[in-house]
Amino acid sequence: MIHILVLAYAISPTRGSEYSVAWNYVTRMSKYHKLTVLYGCSGSHIGDCKEMEKYIVEKRIPNVTFLCVTPTKWVNILNWCNKKGILGYTFYLAYKEWHKLAYKKAMEVISNNTIDLVHYLGPIGFREPGYLWKLGLPYMWGPIGGANKSNITLQKNLPKISKLKFKFRNWITLKQLNMNRLTAALHHTDLLLTCTTENQKIFHTIQHKESIYLPENSISEDICLNLKKFIDPKVYKFIVIGNLIDRKSVNILLEALCLVKHKEKIIIDIVGDGPMRKSLEAYAKDKLIYNRIEWHGMLSRQKAVEMFKNAHMHIITSISEGNATTIWEAMSYGVPTLSFDHCGMHDTLSNGAGILVPISHKYSECVKALAREIDLLIMYPNRFKQLAQSTIEYAKKSTWDEREKVLLHCYKTAINKHMNNSSGN
Repeated sequence: MIHILVLAYAISPTRGSEYSVAWNYVTRMSKYHKLTVLYGCSGSHIGDCKEMEKYIVEKRIPNVTFLCVTPTKWVNILNWCNKKGILGYTFYLAYKEWHKLAYKKAMEVISNNTIDLVHYLGPIGFREPGYLWKLGLPYMWGPIGGANKSNITLQKNLPKISKLKFKFRNWITLKQLNMNRLTAALHHTDLLLTCTTENQKIFHTIQHKESIYLPENSISEDICLNLKKFIDPKVYKFIVIGNLIDRKSVNILLEALCLVKHKEKIIIDIVGDGPMRKSLEAYAKDKLIYNRIEWHGMLSRQKAVEMFKNAHMHIITSISEGNATTIWEAMSYGVPTLSFDHCGMHDTLSNGAGILVPISHKYSECVKALAREIDLLIMYPNRFKQLAQSTIEYAKKSTWDEREKVLLHCYKTAINKHMNNSSGN
């Protein structure tokens, strides 16, 4: 049993997305090794750690020590605008300072413990390399992502401010990929994990850094398929789960729904809330498709995931995405995903777990293509069951049990590489 120092900024036993990625990792890998976990939040903002602090008191996880890296007053000041929803990018200023605090905490840990490996687990974004690579210990980073560009074609009908934001993001991404501190961090990384093959190619091309492709998610729940939903259904249930923000671009789905010929056979469950909900609801009413949509708002992660039981198809229309957690949650219920063919979707859904819609150079053609795929499903409903069965088969190969084996091998590889590099110097 080795002792791993884990940096997982966001972690929670109840939340989805990156919170659940970190949580699944910790609970799974603690079966094999001792973990000391540095974290910064279990809620919405830096320092919001009440949930984890309460959980740690009530339930102890064997072989795991959780250490909250508490933000200073200066960090909170830097993050004030982000908290108020004024300038989201101010988060990165605060986040950089938080990483300095995490480095100090890590120094305290290694002064009192023998640490065999450092794993910078999350969040997934590469933009803040942190400082734990300076510790001089075997170092593993990832899975990381976020190096891909946001698709321009799919942005057409977004508000101007959103378009400018994504244009800026694409520009700053290229700048940050050449950042000196990132280069230094990657140089000292013994083993890099990338969450998509696209990100893998980007880091190889720009930073000349080899990596192992490993999706950020795997299936942690029991795998099951509700066959009853295929018995003479009156309507087919499509489901969207996620924050209603510009990046998720649910507007594309609603525009496609307007073109679907067999709307009467469809119900779309939208689970989530956010700044775009009002405009989406207004659009649905204006286009007379409101009665084909059920707006569930925010649900607990457990309730949201349970909705997959009766769903026939999961839909993602995001402009930019890695390997969305909801894809893996859907797979655990045998629910295939319908998505545009870009980002991490191709890696996951090309294995029979869904339908990939090609992205045309014209926005209107993308919308038409999505509508066409929905109509084809309604016209040939046997495909729902066929896709569900192939999704289940792929799900069985994508469990955390399989992921554990990969990570255990990665640990050995990272430690051996570090030892070889050290002896070579």
